[in-house]
Amino acid sequence: MLHVTDHILHIGNVPATELANAYGTPLYIYDAEIIRRQIARVRQAFAALPFRPFYAMKANSALAILDLVRGAGFGCDAVSPGEIHIARQAGFTPDDIWFTCSNVSDDDLLAIGDERIVINVNSMSEIDRILVLDLPNPIALRINTDIGAGHHVDVVTAGGGVKFGIDLAEVDSARIVVEDSRRKVVGLHAHIGSGIDTIAPLIESARRLLDLSTSFPNLQWLNFGGGISVPYEPGTPEFPIDDYGAELTRIADRLLRARDLTAILEPGRYLVAESGTLLSRVTSRRISGGQFWIGVDTGFNHLVRPSKYGAYHHIINATNGSPGSLRQTFDAGQMTDEVVVAGNLCESGDVFTRTEAGQVITRKIDRTQPGDLLAFCDAGAYGFSMASLYNARLLPPEVMVDGGDVRLIRERQTYEDLVKGML
Repeated sequence: MLHVTDHILHIGNVPATELANAYGTPLYIYDAEIIRRQIARVRQAFAALPFRPFYAMKANSALAILDLVRGAGFGCDAVSPGEIHIARQAGFTPDDIWFTCSNVSDDDLLAIGDERIVINVNSMSEIDRILVLDLPNPIALRINTDIGAGHHVDVVTAGGGVKFGIDLAEVDSARIVVEDSRRKVVGLHAHIGSGIDTIAPLIESARRLLDLSTSFPNLQWLNFGGGISVPYEPGTPEFPIDDYGAELTRIADRLLRARDLTAILEPGRYLVAESGTLLSRVTSRRISGGQFWIGVDTGFNHLVRPSKYGAYHHIINATNGSPGSLRQTFDAGQMTDEVVVAGNLCESGDVFTRTEAGQVITRKIDRTQPGDLLAFCDAGAYGFSMASLYNARLLPPEVMVDGGDVRLIRERQTYEDLVKGML
């Protein structure tokens, strides 16, 4: 857990200053204890169901994190051949992996590499191409249950006008096409969005999936998706995961047991978001438009969520902080600075302090000067995994903190890496 001692932010039992001195900045840091805590919460909430947890690895595919979740008995949801390759490198067996399609190519399908991996198809045309390619893999259907939710329009993955899922009107046709090919639909899947903070839409989508399941005689799994939120902003409550587990058990347990089906849930963000901190160095303090601006040595190439979604990430001065600066105990009245925080990219949109609508705003933090360290909190999901090489800025290293132990889990890129493979 993050805590401040003698004005220094600690991640686990390790001072942020020690990490910055050892590995430089910018730097991604993950707290293994938080991941274990979230794993335990998932297992406890759904323990009454016949249940297999999966991890949506697109949230963070670091091998060390995959090793943690695999060791806890999770399967793996992969969305590309590259993710399948990484999952296999992390020790997941083909029986542990679902490949969830999204406008995949023939090359993608042929690169799956093992006939035991479940192909979770997204459209009728993907079924047709699997049959033409004569792939023997088990088939699951991703269904658009017409229930969508999420923290931003770009992460809502069901309902009208989205790119994901077989429409309800096509579900029977999809079943018939698969069965006419003498294959079986072994799973149904519905994922309705990301960053969902109430259980109502998740339960309604689950009801529809349960209703649809009665038409499929060969099912083994019902995959209710992921998307559950974590609290990014001060004062935001925890997602009521125990309530979700209790209600899903109430509506699904009898059917699942009567048909010997296994429920799958595939959280990604929920397992890893709160574990991650992006540590950066303050490079400048200036005034523009009557506001103080703080510049740092990272940008949306390392943490794109504020620029892309208007997402909030709590910001702490890691070398001149106070207990009241932490998200869980935040007291704006104790903060002595009100600043805009901007990155080091040659791009006007490279600003971390925004509203949900994308407007640049100030943020209250402890007094900050060049040379201080700033920590961007709750950055373990969709942080490094969405990073880019824009402006030819190097990707940062990643370290895992476990109590007082620190382990480098990804090296910092070098300038030679930028031209690797170029001719």
